[in-house]
Amino acid sequence: MFSVDEMRVAYLNQLCLEFSETDREQAWRLSQNYSNDAARWNAYLNHLCLNVLIPWIQEESDSPIPPKVWPSREALPSIWEIVNGTVVTLGETRIALIPSEAIDRSEFGVLSEWVDLTSWAADYYLAVQVNPDDLWLQVWGFTTHSQLKSQGYYDRFDRSYTLEGDDLIENLNALWVSLELCSNEKAALAEIQSLSGKEAEDIVQELSQVSDRSPRLEVEFEKWAALLENHTYRQQLYDARLKQSQALVFNSGAKTFTQVSRSLVNLSQWFENMFEAGWQAFEEVLGTGQSNLAFSMRSGSPLREDDTNKEATIKASIEQAYNGKTEHQRKQAAERLGKIGSGDLKALGQLNEVIAALIHLIRTTNDEETRWTAAESLWTIDPGNRAAGVKRAIDLGMQLEGHSVALLVAILEKAGGNVAVLLRVYPMKNQVYLPSNLELVVLDEEGETFLDAVARSADNFIQLKFGGSRAERFSVRVGLGDAAIIEDFVI
Repeated sequence: MFSVDEMRVAYLNQLCLEFSETDREQAWRLSQNYSNDAARWNAYLNHLCLNVLIPWIQEESDSPIPPKVWPSREALPSIWEIVNGTVVTLGETRIALIPSEAIDRSEFGVLSEWVDLTSWAADYYLAVQVNPDDLWLQVWGFTTHSQLKSQGYYDRFDRSYTLEGDDLIENLNALWVSLELCSNEKAALAEIQSLSGKEAEDIVQELSQVSDRSPRLEVEFEKWAALLENHTYRQQLYDARLKQSQALVFNSGAKTFTQVSRSLVNLSQWFENMFEAGWQAFEEVLGTGQSNLAFSMRSGSPLREDDTNKEATIKASIEQAYNGKTEHQRKQAAERLGKIGSGDLKALGQLNEVIAALIHLIRTTNDEETRWTAAESLWTIDPGNRAAGVKRAIDLGMQLEGHSVALLVAILEKAGGNVAVLLRVYPMKNQVYLPSNLELVVLDEEGETFLDAVARSADNFIQLKFGGSRAERFSVRVGLGDAAIIEDFVI
């Protein structure tokens, strides 16, 4: 990556600020009290963004009124648990800071909560790239509420607004000029109807279950918005989700594992078709029937349409894979293409086009969810295609309190020599669900946990995704009760 000085030279009109290792460590310490890893990382980026930009806003704005965090610093965890972003007020002006690690600046996305909720909407939205490893962040542009509403693409599935990166204003001097002119940058918004106490209680109970993502899409927007606009209800949701997750962590931490370790697995050799003993093709470990069931549970029902409609769906999905305006659209296209059987694709003469579209997604996307969705679809319709990476599974035996499970490891080569890693644990012996409370944990070289997942009562599998560089080591622990199995890996 570039240094701060190099970034400042390359982007003269953009703001690039440094932070210290102490700032980074403090932000990480303050980001642990959340229900899942995604929320913790979200809080971490927002802490860094907020702490660096608050002093800058105060200095540059020349305002006698100091900038304030909205609604308060104490309320931020209830927001960061479920959405990305922070609002800072400067008198009557509201500025939303939207941080991201993404290096792709072709588009700027803002969740609809920050745009469509009357009490949440901001006047200005700053696009912030955060680089925790190299200790800098960059504000690469800004937009206004009215521009997001009038020019932004609204994705109703993801409930977000996306603006082309070229449409953002790069020179931040324009922000301060606009503030001095006191121009109104907000579009008109409809009022959100409030919830009754019983409605709010039911929604909080429904959304309090621990999951690896925000529950923001699990309730219709009007009710979700009403819940968020009420600080008491929003805090109750955060408290309930945290309580559930802490119960899982406590139960996990109280166990004394009997660990069974195996030899070091060299993942880089997998790209050369060199595999350690015990690591077999996925179908060989689970059996053809059960492996097909596993992937059908992942991808949902197959696409059932007549040939005319199916051909149109395929063409539209291919077009969306190449030219989709948002990451959600591209991922959705990959999912649809994976639900069409290779036999149908051959009969319609579209197999090669679909394979090419999926390979394009794998190689060009910066989003890991899209990358792995495209890879799994490619596994389904062209199992031997090396563009989908390499996957192998191992039977972990009956050492987990009498339960038999399999560990799937899949790897994909990324740009710059890095490797994307997918881990999954599946039930075996014709079992449909994993045993409750089975844990999948990734440990770093020092044996510290940096990713984990826990099976619930009706999970067909649990999974983790992350990236690593060549020669990097990590371990995977699969545990249940007082037993655990550890596999050691080097990339």
